[in-house]
Amino acid sequence: MAEFLLLFAITLVILCILAAAMYFGRPPVYQISREQALEILKNLLAGELVELKWLVFIGHIIHSDPELNEIRLQCQQIEQAAEQGEQLGFTGSAQRYNRAGQEQIKLVLANLEKLIAETPVYQEF
Repeated sequence: MAEFLLLFAITLVILCILAAAMYFGRPPVYQISREQALEILKNLLAGELVELKWLVFIGHIIHSDPELNEIRLQCQQIEQAAEQGEQLGFTGSAQRYNRAGQEQIKLVLANLEKLIAETPVYQEF
């Protein structure tokens, strides 16, 4: 009986620690800066971007920056249009999209560059 109580107490402590960690822990959040997103788009156009990195970018909501999330949504719409085989499409080469898709990405890239240029510069003291 003493062994049972000891085992029960140890299990209870472990479960309480696990419950506290889950309660107070934060879920993982995908955080990306505008400059990192710009680099992703440039690498995509150059054909140097790993597909997984692109899919993570377009697949995860960016809670910390609503404007950047709008850029992400535009990229996601381009991806969906290419999947549906409308005017946009995939290529078999290093470039992910055909010419029409690349033009759409260039427009999104220009919007992102404009957004970065309009971002106020501040410094914490």
